[in-house]
This record gives sequence, C-alpha cells and structure tokens, in this order.
Amino acid sequence: MDTAFNAVYAERSDYERGRTGPPDGFPKLPGIPLGRYTDTQFYELERQHLWRSTWLYAAHVSELATAGSYKLCDIAGAPIVVVHGDDGVIRAFFNSCRHRGAPVVRGACGQARMLVCQYHSWGYDLCGNLVRVPDERDFVGLQRDELGLPSVRCEQWGGWIFVNLDHDAMPLLEWLHPIPTVLAEVGAAPFRMYHQTSEVIRCNWKVLAEGFLEVYHARTIHTNTVAKSLDGRGAVMMLFDHGHQNMITPLQQEVLERGREDRQALPSFEGATELFSTTNPAHGIFPNLITPLDAKGFPFLVFWPEAIDRTRLDIVWFAPEWEGDEHPQADVWEKRLAGFDVVMGEDYANLEPIQRSIESAAHGAQVLNYQERRIWHVHAWIDKIIGPDRIPEHLRVPDLLKDWVEDL
Repeated sequence: MDTAFNAVYAERSDYERGRTGPPDGFPKLPGIPLGRYTDTQFYELERQHLWRSTWLYAAHVSELATAGSYKLCDIAGAPIVVVHGDDGVIRAFFNSCRHRGAPVVRGACGQARMLVCQYHSWGYDLCGNLVRVPDERDFVGLQRDELGLPSVRCEQWGGWIFVNLDHDAMPLLEWLHPIPTVLAEVGAAPFRMYHQTSEVIRCNWKVLAEGFLEVYHARTIHTNTVAKSLDGRGAVMMLFDHGHQNMITPLQQEVLERGREDRQALPSFEGATELFSTTNPAHGIFPNLITPLDAKGFPFLVFWPEAIDRTRLDIVWFAPEWEGDEHPQADVWEKRLAGFDVVMGEDYANLEPIQRSIESAAHGAQVLNYQERRIWHVHAWIDKIIGPDRIPEHLRVPDLLKDWVEDL
C-alpha cells in the first residue's frame, strides 16, 4: 500500500466518520433470497461452476520447502496433492491413480521420492509422469505417457499457492487484480506458515463468510474484544473486479497510543507500511478467502462447503520469516492465537441459529445496508461465475454495484 493509497484511505475514512447517510447514488439493495443458503439446486450450481472455475488457495511455499515435499488438500471436495518437484517447480494433481482411482498419497503432508498408488503400486514421478507399473506385461497396449496423474492448474502470488480446476481459466495474477498491486509489499515479503486449525460449523459457507465482510456487528457481539480495538465508523470499503473487495478499519485512538499489547514483541514483516500498524486492512479474495492483515503476521480464513448446511473453516496463520524451526517468540504467538480464538468463538455462537432461521424462512430475506455492500458484491459475482441464466429467477442477485467497482 503506497503513499498515494494511504492518502486516499485517510480521506475516505474521514468521510465515512462524518457522513449522515449512504452516499448519493448508492442503490437500495433488495433482500438476498434465503434460498441461496438452502436450495439444493443452487448449491449444486455452486459446486459445478463456482468451485470448478475459480482460483482457490491451497498451500504456502514454506510447507513445500524441499524437492519431494507434498501437501494433500481438500479443495471443495476434490482431493488435490500439491508437490515440489525435483526441478524446483510446484505442481498440483488430483490424488487419483489413473489405474483405478486410488490415492497416490495418504498423509496430510510429507516427503516422497515417488507418488505411489496405495492400491496396486503404480508409481508416478514428482512431475506426475507414470514411471512404474507392476506386472506391466498383463496390460495390452499400455501407453505410460498417456497415463500421467491428472494435472490441476497451479500458480503463485508471493508465497501463496492457488489451484484452479479449469485449465482454461485466466492466469492467477490477472484474476487477482488489483489485489497484488494494492498488497505489493505483502507479496514481496518472506513469510512462513506458522499454525493451522480447522473448524466445522453447521451453516452454509456464505453465512459464515459474510460475518467477516462487515464490521457492523462488532459493537454487538465483540463488545469487549474487537469493538475496543477498531473504529468501525471510519471503516473504508472498496469493491474490485472478479468479486474481490477490502475493508480497512482504523484502530481506536487509545489502541494507537498504547500499542497492541498482544504483539509488541513480534517483528513486522519486511516493507510493512504504517497502514498495517494503524488499521486492520482486511482483504477478500473471491470466492472464499478473507485475510485481516497485520504487520506482525496474519491469518487466512478459508471457507469450504462440506454440505449445504456445513462449512469447514481453515484458519492458516503466517508469520514473518524466522531463523530455525521454533519461532523465537512462540509464547507471544500462543497468547495471540488464544485471543483470536475468543473472538472467533463470539462469531461462531450466532452461526447455527442463523442457519436454522434461514431454513425456516423466518425473516423472508437478508436485508443489507451500505456497510454490508461487500456481501452483495460477492453474491453478484457468484451469479456471474455460475451464469445468471442457469439460476432460477427468484434466487438471482443482480450486479447493482458495478458502478462502485474500482481499479486501483
């Protein structure tokens, strides 16, 4: 975030604090149809089109530091193995042997010289080529060069690895624009994956994700946590192409004066500007990744549908690179993670009741305001990816905010 961007943010934050209503020209947003969270046909449209044609976070290079290291990922129900090849290239494949579909790795991560089918021991090299077939004499006309592991598009922004099940998708950096430009210093800095946990919550994935797309709820459910740190009235939100968005929320003045006690002993990442220390700059990468950035390290929140009413949330923390295996401030990190768990628990408490309410259609539709416009933007882009003509008319969300999309 360069100086010009910081100046734009400061001007907009002052405007947000002083406004008495939505800006001129902001449209009245109709209610979000509740069927988008409960309708099995809509869920299947998401499964077939949204998750199979967008760039999705898979891993960080620090998890695949040496040749032969691999990570097994559940990418919206698809088993994907990400592998560091002998040639230094990181690739992704379906974890599926071409013989009868058995997995070629079972562990969540590990080190391998060859990817070996767990059923009949077909072997693949780290580039996905079939190099070993037991009893090959029994196969008529077997062509090894035609039976490599099914590949998956795999590209990087900074140290973060994304995959796409659509081989014809636009390049990752083009898809992410303007996020890599806005966050150039983040992409250039060295990080390491520090910690990862997962939670499964009984609600639709969008119910869970939407709680991180606005700060409107902070004063109600985060009274003694987030609300004491963030000045929600000064929050600046920006909408970008391809469904991406951000929300930059200034810290309360008293927090700026005393510093954030839970992280003062931690080093900042290389190139971190003042904005990372004076605000909470949360960025959303469509469709399912939100990251509340911080100069001292930050999480990726990644939302994965496991059923129409069940979501897995992966919380992946990244710290500025450090020497050795053990982080020198591990005790500080543990306190910080514990505090984050408290905040997340406050969010989780509402999610299953919200899902039950939606399933009973108790409140008719989700009513959104100007502060919640990131939610509308995400829904509109879900429809764009699926194709509006495929969606039943009563479930569509039109792109009413296209005039509010920016290109920084």
